[in-house]
Amino acid sequence: MQEKTKEMDSALTNNNNMEEYRTQKKAREKRLMAYAEEIQKNTLQMSSALIAELVAERKYQKKTQQDIADITGILPANIARFENGSRVPTLVVLQKYASALGKRIKVELCDQEAK
Repeated sequence: MQEKTKEMDSALTNNNNMEEYRTQKKAREKRLMAYAEEIQKNTLQMSSALIAELVAERKYQKKTQQDIADITGILPANIARFENGSRVPTLVVLQKYASALGKRIKVELCDQEAK
């Protein structure tokens, strides 16, 4: 009888541990999602000035998005997405875009600014 009680206590403890694990896992996932969204938002903000410069240069050179697409191999829809701010382009995409305009991207590692 005592053996049965010990087994039931052990099973109950395991169930409680599993429930606590699931609760903690959900909380971690929620924090990670919020962190990822914040990184995405900050990246969009930081890249928007560079993208605006590239778009201004494209227009100054009287090139269309299609011209840039033809030169770089980037789909015109993808160019439109990052030009309008709905997507964060990769560094490779930015480099291709800049190269199509006779420019280059200079990357520099800096400390984050204090908020």
